Amino acid sequence: MSTRTALLALLAAASMARAQTLPPPPAPPPPADTVPSSEAGDTASLDRDIGPLKDRIPPVTGHTFLMAKRFELAPTVSFSFRDAFWTKYVLGLTATYHFTETLGLGLRAGYAIKEELDGKGPGQINLVTALDFEWAPLYGKISLFAEGFAHFNLYIVAGPMVVQYQAPLDANLPGSEAAWSVGGEVGLGMRFIFNRWMALRFELRDGIYREKTVGATETAGAQYQLRNQLFFDIGLSFFFPSNFSEGG
Repeated sequence: MSTRTALLALLAAASMARAQTLPPPPAPPPPADTVPSSEAGDTASLDRDIGPLKDRIPPVTGHTFLMAKRFELAPTVSFSFRDAFWTKYVLGLTATYHFTETLGLGLRAGYAIKEELDGKGPGQINLVTALDFEWAPLYGKISLFAEGFAHFNLYIVAGPMVVQYQAPLDANLPGSEAAWSVGGEVGLGMRFIFNRWMALRFELRDGIYREKTVGATETAGAQYQLRNQLFFDIGLSFFFPSNFSEGG
């Protein structure tokens, strides 16, 4: 081997040894927007994302409205619709006790204001009473404006109903007499919540009962008919106690 060849071999071996002993190059720094916060719970990234809106979004600090273990007293005004004869207006009052946030039991009573036809037509309701079981499965919010929300809940009611009405007299005599009938009702309602103790409520109810339509005679007995009476209710709800403690 010549001297020149030996010298080139030594230089190549020295270069390979130096390359193996050099440290690896440092990794490039991550982008600025991916640098993790040095403190847990830091709100710097949140401030950057929200910007000027951060002061206009209030934090959720607790429940706005709870019904469990509270009484509800609701004066209402109702009117019948899809009535084949005349519209009836009912002044009523409903008292409800809410066992939980979704389950309640209410007692309702109402007095009907109507034109007095003295037995000349069916559906002359005088008094309406009902014992309603309430189930409220849905609670939510509706955005009214850019910075405001209306809280509401939806509920279903069903239960037995007792109706007093004016029934035709027997033997085709003119006039009418008070009669009682037992039936049932089912309805759908919604509360719009103002604050912790007051709400506006709407209800749609269907009352089903058996009514005397023709009086008995010497040759035939009295005739009865199953009647559906639809009512739309508007009222205010007042809750007692007027405040509540969460988890209490």
